[in-house]
Amino acid sequence: MTMGVLYDYFRAPGPAEVRRHLDENEGSSPAEVFESVDLKMIDPGVALSQVLEFATGRKAPGRERLIWPVGVADDPDYLGPWVTVLADEARDILAAIPAGRVSELAERWTGIEEFSGFLDAEFLSGVLTDLTALAIRAREQGESLYCWCCL
Repeated sequence: MTMGVLYDYFRAPGPAEVRRHLDENEGSSPAEVFESVDLKMIDPGVALSQVLEFATGRKAPGRERLIWPVGVADDPDYLGPWVTVLADEARDILAAIPAGRVSELAERWTGIEEFSGFLDAEFLSGVLTDLTALAIRAREQGESLYCWCCL
């Protein structure tokens, strides 16, 4: 987890709609337009990947892919915001987590180094419940999950 970085997870019909919103709104979070979960401290590449691994018992699916802005992937001076799309396999893993496993997974999740003991299982159970619900609706609508992040 990176301190000072904000994360909003959301579902959307496709990258074109997400890019259009971001271009028209100077990169502001799409959370007001698309159904979202405001997580502010849970990055997709490390923290979210670990709970996906706990859920499946195997390595997390491919990393998220930058979709906006175009052309900044290798620019070390660009300070955000960014939007990535999560692999649909990640969405499907989240959508498949049964409610009965949320507490157990949240308890394991509290132990990851990135949380350094400051996020408790109750909070992470709520996060996981919100993410699984978002993933279920995204899968039902044939949508992907995205993550907007900003320093």
